[in-house]
Amino acid sequence: MDKNIKSQPSYNQEVLKIIKEKHGYSYDYIRKSIRGDRTGIICDIIKAEYKRLDNEYKIVRESQAKRLRDEQNKL
Repeated sequence: MDKNIKSQPSYNQEVLKIIKEKHGYSYDYIRKSIRGDRTGIICDIIKAEYKRLDNEYKIVRESQAKRLRDEQNKL
């Protein structure tokens, strides 16, 4: 028997925490909003904010990694 196995998306927990603190919604509601299971103005705002914060988080993480690599190469 073949089972249809879907991989579950992994969300940035730090970004979810920031959105939860800002808006006060549960993690479940935030994840469903990002996924598109919930509709509405607030859900669209949460989804856009998650994308923006996640992109900023990736940029910061990459710049920190580059800085650490540069420091390692100097040694």
